[in-house]
Amino acid sequence: MKAQTIYHKQWLSLCIILLIAVISNLFVFTVWLDGANSTGQNLISSGILIISLLVLHLSHQLLLKKAEKQTASELTASQSSAGNLFPFLSSAIQQKKESLSQDVEKLRKINSELEHKALLDSLTGLQNRSAFRKDLMALLQPNSSPDKACLCLIRSTELTTINHQRGRIAGDEYLMAIAEIIQNVSRRFSTDRIYRLSGSDYAILIPHVSPSMAPVLGKELKQLFDNLQTQIATESIAYSGITLLHPGQQPEQPLARADLALAKAQTSTVNGWYFQEEDSTDDAFQGENHWQQAIQAIIETRHVGFSGQEIQPLNMAICNYIQIIPRFTGTNQQSLPLETVYAMAMRHGMMNKLEELVIENMLQQHKQHPENVARWGLNLSASALFNSSFIGWLEQLLLQEHDVAPDLVFEMDEEMLDCHPAASMRMFEMLRRAGSRTCISRFGKGLSSFRLYRELRPDYIKLDSGLIDILARDTTSQQFIRMIIEISHRAGCVVIAEGVETMAQREILERMYVDGIQGQLVSKTIAISETS
Repeated sequence: MKAQTIYHKQWLSLCIILLIAVISNLFVFTVWLDGANSTGQNLISSGILIISLLVLHLSHQLLLKKAEKQTASELTASQSSAGNLFPFLSSAIQQKKESLSQDVEKLRKINSELEHKALLDSLTGLQNRSAFRKDLMALLQPNSSPDKACLCLIRSTELTTINHQRGRIAGDEYLMAIAEIIQNVSRRFSTDRIYRLSGSDYAILIPHVSPSMAPVLGKELKQLFDNLQTQIATESIAYSGITLLHPGQQPEQPLARADLALAKAQTSTVNGWYFQEEDSTDDAFQGENHWQQAIQAIIETRHVGFSGQEIQPLNMAICNYIQIIPRFTGTNQQSLPLETVYAMAMRHGMMNKLEELVIENMLQQHKQHPENVARWGLNLSASALFNSSFIGWLEQLLLQEHDVAPDLVFEMDEEMLDCHPAASMRMFEMLRRAGSRTCISRFGKGLSSFRLYRELRPDYIKLDSGLIDILARDTTSQQFIRMIIEISHRAGCVVIAEGVETMAQREILERMYVDGIQGQLVSKTIAISETS
């Protein structure tokens, strides 16, 4: 049933009032007054009464409609109008509108802050990948400025090494130092479009530039990266790939050019840069092809050198242990970033050949140091677990070099071993048959670590640096490490702590009777030798 409005109800009330008025009028004229001339007077007075009530009703209804329209306009108007028929209602409406405006402004401000935070990297405070994609698409619009813009990709190459050798705190400081350098350079070129795309990749977008600006940008970045490298003593800091943006292109085109420029920079000079102005005539994976050729050249020329980080023993009964880190050089004798070489070799199916080259050269170098009484340790990649031909090759090589095999320790990460228990068991059993030592690195992810420990029975375990970072302030981690040490000592396994950065961490580990510690606090990475 349709609901009645106030105007329908007014008409109903008027009918009732008219009926009562007419009846009352008849009663007065017929009973109280003289009835001789009452009929004519009654009709006249009833008519006057009815007309008066109708006029009064119509004027009241017009006034009510006017009030309704004025109230509606009051709700939509920005300010209260003068002479409102309902001043109290108008005042209440205005107060409510002001309150709503304040609430809307607060919500708009909160939403703006959330959008801003969603586009920022939490560690460096730079804009993130989503902001980069948005700004890149805007610069590539066909109707954008006819002036060219510049894209610079920057890749930090030592993050994994620093995290592994010095701890995650040092890794965060390394990333922050690179971000600060990029911010300083960006201010020189009057742009605030700087981004952290991933864990180790950064980007700069500079609108309204000319091709002559690219060498200036590249040289500026290299100089600052070289200065930082001297301060923190690493193999390299970062590399830069520069290209130009052309309106109307798809984003994949400038990104492919920048990736190719970055690949060429990484295979040129330390902390180098390269400017790729035009598209390559090769396919869309020209950067990857460049790396494939670089890795093939490494294998053919056998350009592999080694550096090492010694593990300081806290238990004098254990044999000293040096972690060996391979170093690769390109055709121009420039050092190549280790993690990038390994990643590209695995992507192109060349990891096993590269790993065979590393092991062969390591054995050769160990023989050239007969005075060395420490064991040498090398980290194996994930592909080594699944390649039966590589496992057979390694076993045959170790059996042939039976004099050197006991002095070699092969490390594998716990997470990798835990994901592939059958392959891990096969690898560890082969190494034991060949007489070499085994080590589970980054050990201690959780209670599942003990299952892996029981099945593989390693000779060494390296405590994950994440446990060491929170050691001084987390009693739960201390209890967990004590339990690991106690179980390992009963099984005759040596426990080493990775990523020791402070004296407080060292003192706590000494009280726990850990067997050895590794980190920048006790030993820096030093070059062993290089072969060609």
